[in-house]
Amino acid sequence: MKIKLLVISAVIFLLLGWNTRDGVLFLFFAVHLFTLTIGVFLSRYDQKMQPQQTLDTLSTSDSSES
Repeated sequence: MKIKLLVISAVIFLLLGWNTRDGVLFLFFAVHLFTLTIGVFLSRYDQKMQPQQTLDTLSTSDSSES
């Protein structure tokens, strides 16, 4: 949902920057939001691709065997 919202707002800023006379600030925000979208997407992809780490418990050793 966050990625979709970032993409939609970036497209809106891109269109505003394209259609206004002095749209440099809108274009800046469009590029900024696109880079944030890429960062969020890659972060989620990285979290998904990491193997599930399971904690192995150590077996208790008998102190009487020593």
